[in-house]
Amino acid sequence: MQGIRVRAYLLGDVRVIVNGRLVETPSRHGRDLIVYLLLHRETPTPRDVLIDTFWPRARPAAGRNRLHVLLAGVRKTLRAASADPVIERCGEAYRIARAAQVWTDTDEFERLCRAGRRAQAGADPAEATRHYEAAGMLFRGGFLPDRPYADWAAARRAALRAVALEAQSNLVLLYAGRGEYGAAATLARRILADDPCNEDVHRALMLCYARAGLRHLALLQYRQLVTTLWADLRVRPAAETTELYERLRRPERTLQPA
Repeated sequence: MQGIRVRAYLLGDVRVIVNGRLVETPSRHGRDLIVYLLLHRETPTPRDVLIDTFWPRARPAAGRNRLHVLLAGVRKTLRAASADPVIERCGEAYRIARAAQVWTDTDEFERLCRAGRRAQAGADPAEATRHYEAAGMLFRGGFLPDRPYADWAAARRAALRAVALEAQSNLVLLYAGRGEYGAAATLARRILADDPCNEDVHRALMLCYARAGLRHLALLQYRQLVTTLWADLRVRPAAETTELYERLRRPERTLQPA
């Protein structure tokens, strides 16, 4: 056996590469089937689960026929990249071959974010920054962005988005902590474009503006936060944020490092 090497890029433009060859399935469902099996590669996925996932309204016989046809087409496509079967049948279930060496950008992204959190907790900001920046290079877009209404991808998409926002928020604090207020503010604005009610990031951006000598922008940021929180959630800013605003209103007060 020559071995099977799979690299899957699922953040942003979706690409699946087998043994160095880009896999171009005849249909979107074919690609989705490969991606689904990659995400659930630890255990075989029963046939009925696949049918319910991709054709939830199909009658049993019709669903089995559709899956049979889809698998046949996908396997034919994969044979062009690997002489060894990439998809194995296990009774009435299917899986990515156990012998396959699989790398996905989603797994690597989460690994880097975990490493960043460990380094941050261990008081190693330089190492934490390195891991978070590497994770950011991988997060080129949301998970399967061309399948926004696929129910089977929704939970994974939401989890990855939460991890990305946390990592980016931590990176804002790390940049600000070493005095890189421009970089911190740029990243904070990017986060708020996607998560406008993230009060921690609003507060960090206020501090960045203040320490960069842009106190008026810091005060404006607070007013924007007040408007956004009330319009979207019908809540007021936390006491900590309001206290920061009151301190910023008094030019004679000097901000101390957070």
